[in-house]
Amino acid sequence: MAHVFGASASFAVVALLVVVAFGALVIIHELGHFAAARLCRMRVERFSVGFGPVLLRRRQGETEWALSAVPFGGYVKIAGMGPGEEIAPDDRAAYANQPAWRRFLVILAGPAMNYLFAVLLAAAMLASLGFREPDPAPVIGEIVAGGAAARAGLQAGDRVRSVDGRSIETWKALVEEVVAHPGREARLSVERGGATVELVATPEDKGGAGRLGIGQAARVTRASPAEAVAGGLRVTNERAGEILAGLGQMVTGRQRAELRGPVGIAQEMAKSARAGAAPFISIVWFISIALGLFNLLPLPALDGGRLVFLVYEIVTRRRVNQRVENVVHLAGFVALFGLLLAVTVFGDLARIFR
Repeated sequence: MAHVFGASASFAVVALLVVVAFGALVIIHELGHFAAARLCRMRVERFSVGFGPVLLRRRQGETEWALSAVPFGGYVKIAGMGPGEEIAPDDRAAYANQPAWRRFLVILAGPAMNYLFAVLLAAAMLASLGFREPDPAPVIGEIVAGGAAARAGLQAGDRVRSVDGRSIETWKALVEEVVAHPGREARLSVERGGATVELVATPEDKGGAGRLGIGQAARVTRASPAEAVAGGLRVTNERAGEILAGLGQMVTGRQRAELRGPVGIAQEMAKSARAGAAPFISIVWFISIALGLFNLLPLPALDGGRLVFLVYEIVTRRRVNQRVENVVHLAGFVALFGLLLAVTVFGDLARIFR
């Protein structure tokens, strides 16, 4: 694992990890569409791992399984779903001839599969690493290098007993004392290895509040499978809420938009891989959530845009002209591709050569 993850990992290994991980997330998305189509008795003509010319193919029933030349993602081809595709009116296995609610499920299943994968990945992490719960006691878990605490001689594992003679029983009380000493010396009495150590620290002034540069200690508890799944669902929902809140702030102008294209995402994944296995798994988890949510945006060419047309059809019981819908999705695809290109050139590549 040390040669796969971490600072010693080679460029080739890290690049392979990034390509495989991102490609796997796309394939998982397409598996959602595939599974829902089969459950709804639709004919799936091809499931391809990769894009471009087909290298290997094998037919199983009505479906051709293919391995294509460009191993970055994949796609599923459902009969009657492509623009301009000629389908017989009595072909009951074609997507276009299915009831709107079934087509809705097939489209929704892709983003849903990304979300489900994120929940299961988080559950696996919690099951293997356990739950980290903050210790309410005033015990220091980590020291920020070069910070006020490090300069004062504080160490991880120290238990703060008092500040300027005032007894400290909880982490909250310690934080309140530190915040009240911006730029001013504070006498700390700490318990270290059974002995009492007296130290003097000067919290840094950060906007009128004192900061020592310390982190709270945490207790790790093992999680049962049920607890891990529940915890995975909870943390995934929380992160999804944060992503949506951040998106809302960008749209309203309250937060600066910092978009990442494929190059930027690959850079972040490579950086996390060099930091270790856990950070890499964490960013894959985050991207899986983001990929599912992004595809649900009500924009033409995305799954969310197709769902808008289907909701209209279900509510009004009137189907939008297929040619009109195809033109809308084509225009959306061109716009999204242009945005992606702009983000890559003026964002990702500009950051590299800056």
